[in-house]
Amino acid sequence: MTTITPSQLNYDHYSGTKYDCDIVNSIPHHRKIHHLIANYAQKRLLNKNIEVLDLGVGTGITSKLLQNILPSAKFTAVDFSKQMLKSAARKLGKDNVCYIFGDYAKLKFNQKFDLIVSVIGLHHQDTTGKKKMFKKIFSLLKPGGIFIFGDLVTYKNKYHAAYNNALHFHHLVEKSSNKKTLTEWAHHHMFLNDLAPIEDQIDWLKKVGFKIEIKFIKTNTALLICKK
Repeated sequence: MTTITPSQLNYDHYSGTKYDCDIVNSIPHHRKIHHLIANYAQKRLLNKNIEVLDLGVGTGITSKLLQNILPSAKFTAVDFSKQMLKSAARKLGKDNVCYIFGDYAKLKFNQKFDLIVSVIGLHHQDTTGKKKMFKKIFSLLKPGGIFIFGDLVTYKNKYHAAYNNALHFHHLVEKSSNKKTLTEWAHHHMFLNDLAPIEDQIDWLKKVGFKIEIKFIKTNTALLICKK
């Protein structure tokens, strides 16, 4: 299940511009994984008329990146924050984009997709919720479909987990613009994130039926390309 509400994440108190700045500064390697996503889309998805589902679209950072590369793609953008959807709509526009307000863990979708994207969102599902979402995503993909999964993770080895968590907090201290921002995002990471070991998540994805390509794992940030 989803473990937080939009108000807990301060979504409704942030302008889209502030959130965009904060999320890039607060998530280690945010720019790096988006560079890798863009590179993958340019090499593997270019010039294809595809149906894309963005689970937890936020302000539309990832979908806008893909929209620029795949101008013929049709997007379904889902978020449980009206504030975030409004920000996403300003970025993505109305053409070939359907906006859905709701918790994607509870929503039912009446179509299949070529590409499903979840970037920095599924760590707000508990263990049972993550497993259910992986099954749900697999079922929503067309044969040969792709799931781009970028998220915050931890590790089975407790020492490795502790070391990388320390690096995460060090990143927050270095990158936060002021004390208030640092306090909010440190609290978010310490008390609101529900990180699962990347080793377990890869295992869960494989058991569902995905073939996994590990694109990036560093600090607490991972990017996987999962093929049905």
